[in-house]
Amino acid sequence: MQLLLFLALSASCDFGDTNLDPTRQTDAELKEILPTALAQTSRNLASIGGRVTGTVIQHFKGIDAQPESYSQYLIDERTLDQFWRTGLFGGAMKDCQNIIEKAKKSEQPHYEGIAKILMAVNLGIATSFWGEVPFKEAFNGLENLQPVYDSQEALYQSIQQLLNEAIEALNQPASNNPPQEDDLIFGGDATKWIATSKALQARYFLHLSKRRTEAAQDALNAIRAGAFQSLEQQPDFPFSNNVNEANPLPLYNFERPDQLAIGDFLHQLLKDENDPRLSRYAVEIEGMPLLFDRDASSLYWGQFGAPLPLISLAEVKFIEAEALLRLHRTEEAETALREACITHFQQMNIPEPEYSVYLENHLHFLNATSFDQQLELVLTQKYIALFGQNPIEAWVDFRRTGYPELQPATGANPSFNPSLVVPRRYLYPISERISNETNFNAAIQRQGGHLMDVNIWAFK
Repeated sequence: MQLLLFLALSASCDFGDTNLDPTRQTDAELKEILPTALAQTSRNLASIGGRVTGTVIQHFKGIDAQPESYSQYLIDERTLDQFWRTGLFGGAMKDCQNIIEKAKKSEQPHYEGIAKILMAVNLGIATSFWGEVPFKEAFNGLENLQPVYDSQEALYQSIQQLLNEAIEALNQPASNNPPQEDDLIFGGDATKWIATSKALQARYFLHLSKRRTEAAQDALNAIRAGAFQSLEQQPDFPFSNNVNEANPLPLYNFERPDQLAIGDFLHQLLKDENDPRLSRYAVEIEGMPLLFDRDASSLYWGQFGAPLPLISLAEVKFIEAEALLRLHRTEEAETALREACITHFQQMNIPEPEYSVYLENHLHFLNATSFDQQLELVLTQKYIALFGQNPIEAWVDFRRTGYPELQPATGANPSFNPSLVVPRRYLYPISERISNETNFNAAIQRQGGHLMDVNIWAFK
């Protein structure tokens, strides 16, 4: 498979995607590999995979160059090829596998646990983009360059297994040389990583709300079993305020200015409700609400040093709200909804006087009397909060619930999406067609086609 064969190719020409050097060392100490795995996993949320998805889900609007084509659904087999090869499988996931293997041999359970959490996050991205992907046979090196694709059902089982095994490993006594400064998120604090793993379990349980009647209860159980409950425990990756260590979203907008604006749907939603987050999301320049201006200190996601969470506390609270709502615990769901939104305002450093009126006017079920209306309110608020930090999860929510009620892009191209719906999946990368054709074609056949209007298993 192309996962290894292309590791020596040059980095992407898509500036702003600081995918790490594909010629990385093949053998290094755990303390050298872990920072790389943490950094690449975090970048995978906000580099080209996040930008394309943010455009599809209408957080962003492409107004020039490549992003404009994304807005028209011109997302072909080459668009995410580099992301698959050096961001995911040959990048963060290969590093995670390396850590897991080394940690087992050297009896370093906390390294193993952290790596399994990161592997779960990256596998979650991969399966939410493409449905079936290689996993169980994906990291055997030269022994198997054409791994089979796992079913999406099996992949979700693998995600939960990774997270369970991570908790078990992190609950073991620390070794003589545990993660410390090389853990760029928590400094080796195993308790915080366990709380992160439980939060992620809740996320991936709820992904299957259309497939499993137990999904809501399982998600709620995971949260109540010890998912983190404060912003201080949020797993933030600390980007720095310089171009070499910047958050990929503002870095892209700095290097390729005036290509991305806030999406029309989101922009209008924030304006109509006088939402104080609008001034933190976009700045109007010559009549265009852009995502970046070097001098606009009010833009939260316009700062190079904006920390990016693997999963935010706001997302955890929104998951709790939806789970409670699905379990017919409406009053508790409403309370969780308000807590989720307050948490997000606090994350954005918005003072209470700026959001108190919005809170009282919009964040209740007074005018949302049916389950569908209440679910729409919860998911619309979650959609707003995921801007900048996780459009991938907003896309998952839309595909499994239909909320918020997005309309397909005006002027969309039918080449890869003949139904002209908001895309349901991405095309597999060209490198897989070339190097793993038999398994590539088998996965396409099982999933019902290779176009962006084809639903993947989790959302059928």
